Amino acid sequence: MRALPLTPFIILIFAITIFSISVTEYGGIGQHGAGFMPTLISGLLLLFTAIDAAVDIKNRGQRQSLFSMAECKALALIIIVVMLFVFLLDILGFVICSCLLLFILMKIRGVKLPLAAVVSIAASLIIYYVFARVLLVALPAGIGF
Repeated sequence: MRALPLTPFIILIFAITIFSISVTEYGGIGQHGAGFMPTLISGLLLLFTAIDAAVDIKNRGQRQSLFSMAECKALALIIIVVMLFVFLLDILGFVICSCLLLFILMKIRGVKLPLAAVVSIAASLIIYYVFARVLLVALPAGIGF
């Protein structure tokens, strides 16, 4: 799948904005603090956007289709699943919703049923433990946890 030509430009503007704000307002990467990670991530985003632009310029002469029907269907399913995740998060809670989200996304990608189930459950519980118990971030409890 090839991104639309406007997408790299928007990502580039976003990365430059975040980079400049994090350097000027928060000290950038020179000191550990609030600006360290945004500066690092936006710098990497700038690098990867430049690489993407170089590859796009190199392949400019070749004709590429934008989206196939299967990709459009998968994109629509992902949007619906994420919207359901957001809607049901307060009702069902983080663990159940994240488990369902990961499971459905893995099934869309074609992962086999047992592996998708095990990975989605394990990842949801690990993420919950790290954020709720170690970092003390309040996650929606819902009916589970």
